[in-house]
Amino acid sequence: IDAEGLKASRPGRTLFEDVSITISTGDRLGVVGLNGCGKSTLLRILSGEYSPDNGVVHRGRGARIGILAQQPVLPAGTVRDAVGEDWRGEAMLDKLGMSGLLDAQTDELSGGQQKRVALAQLLVNEWDALILDEPTNHLDADSVVWLREFLKSYKGGLIIISHDVALVDETVNRVFYLDANRTVIDI
Repeated sequence: IDAEGLKASRPGRTLFEDVSITISTGDRLGVVGLNGCGKSTLLRILSGEYSPDNGVVHRGRGARIGILAQQPVLPAGTVRDAVGEDWRGEAMLDKLGMSGLLDAQTDELSGGQQKRVALAQLLVNEWDALILDEPTNHLDADSVVWLREFLKSYKGGLIIISHDVALVDETVNRVFYLDANRTVIDI
């Protein structure tokens, strides 16, 4: 992912401008900042879900980019259907504390349960890069430790928004801070 000169705004205010980021295989980037500063918007632009007001984003030809939204939307059906019928989906759900809900309908899950199922759904697949928006929200302590270890050994590109300081400290090698002045600082 190569982004140059990105700008995003909301009615009446600029979230950020002139943001340039490059993520290659093995790069690990944490995006931090105050609530409402545009972190999730930046990830949505990098993933291709949103278009920037200005600037351009290039994704590698054929690059497989997995995205965990802050508020994911699951397909209708059972939890088992959402993650796939094979053992990997069930194992991933078990690691995330969801093994008891394999046959539950996705539209009957709480927001936290939906987030865990979406994370399991994402992690059972092969990706060149992962974009994760608050991946530890709604996880219990054991699941957080497991996810941290999983991400530490992940070989693809990684972009994480998180308020979980330990997750950021242990899984990324660069931090972008969006500050109140709408600038990006590479720490």
